[in-house]
Amino acid sequence: MKKRDLFLELNIKDVKERDNAPFDIDIQKVKNKVNNSICSAKRERTVSFMKSKKKVALIAAATVCVLGITAFAASGIITSWNSSSSGIPEYKSLPSAEQCIEDIGYVPVLIDTFENGYKFNNGSLVNNNLKDENGNSVEKFKSVMFRYEKDGDRVIFSQDKFDSAIERDGEIVATVDNVDIYYSSYTNKLVPPDYELTEEDKKAEANGELVFSYGTPEVEIIKVQSANWVKDGVLYNLMQMDGKLSQEELIQMATEIIE
Repeated sequence: MKKRDLFLELNIKDVKERDNAPFDIDIQKVKNKVNNSICSAKRERTVSFMKSKKKVALIAAATVCVLGITAFAASGIITSWNSSSSGIPEYKSLPSAEQCIEDIGYVPVLIDTFENGYKFNNGSLVNNNLKDENGNSVEKFKSVMFRYEKDGDRVIFSQDKFDSAIERDGEIVATVDNVDIYYSSYTNKLVPPDYELTEEDKKAEANGELVFSYGTPEVEIIKVQSANWVKDGVLYNLMQMDGKLSQEELIQMATEIIE
């Protein structure tokens, strides 16, 4: 299984599309790759991942996320999800419920510290825009992305509330209070924009061993894992990039949020 991410933290003003497919994404191949979102500052630079694990684009010093998805709305099929946020986090401490209502229109799950010691570090407001195959905006909404840390290890907690229906991704690994938790993991090979896949790369991509992301100055390989679920109309996602948590520990954090 290939796989929304992933990590946003940039400042770009627009994204050029080629052949109506953001960053040359094959929509048919990524129709199920929507739930994961990786947004993280790494090595004192801001980086951004699309919300699809297929051809994730990283761009320094800007925030823009584009994913190829299949979603269903009254006006037709949604084929791209654009997300953007400021390179400077809006929240230096956990925001209040009142502040969140003012910023995004609803109260997200607000956790200062998880039972395993991961503590709120900062958070960002995210602007999302779902578009159809003709590039027309179908739905716009605001969401939040919180970052938690423990001994230098980071976990990203994203919360998105929208009306359009999307296909779920990953495998169900647990059910808590009638809520299914989906889990997925993959190896992401980050490469420069002009990188040409070798025959070995193509085989690894075809069999799901590697997912390629374009935009880094040099080749880099990272491990990505995520747990996602939907509750009360909100899509929740916990994600790590080259993190220390095991699958069981990540699922336990998801369980703590749900309960």
